[in-house]
Amino acid sequence: MGPIGFSLVRKYWTILRVGVVVLRIRIALRFQTLPRVLEQVGPLSTKAEPDDAGMKTLAYYLDRWLRLFPYNKRGNCFPRALALYRFARQRGYPVRFHCGVRREAAGLDGHAWLTLDEQAFQEPGTHWYAYTVTFSYPPEPAPPVKHGSSLRSHNLRTMEY
Repeated sequence: MGPIGFSLVRKYWTILRVGVVVLRIRIALRFQTLPRVLEQVGPLSTKAEPDDAGMKTLAYYLDRWLRLFPYNKRGNCFPRALALYRFARQRGYPVRFHCGVRREAAGLDGHAWLTLDEQAFQEPGTHWYAYTVTFSYPPEPAPPVKHGSSLRSHNLRTMEY
């Protein structure tokens, strides 16, 4: 097989992989909570080297896939962000998944996106700034309690039945 044939095989293999990931995420969300799905699809690879060109290619095919098979009439940001989360974490990007809401004339509007170092990751446009974050994964680690702080640990009693 020549270089053109290999390139076509790789292209269609990527398209198929993107479709399978979207389908698996849609099915998983029917039976599991969002944090559990994120935990399963997005373990961070410590061996992979980040590849910006590869991520752009995956985002392109993902956007095309979701235009052909839309998730929701109002938008595809949710499955897009989940699938990109999986692909980015596989490639060693320590991205975070976010969901947010904003008030509009007709009610609340939601959006999902990724960030890397608190900047949008593979996100078209800057409209994500207008959303108030309601959920992030992985969660921010709690800041350490400094010695001499007024915060103290307390033993809490649990009720026994």
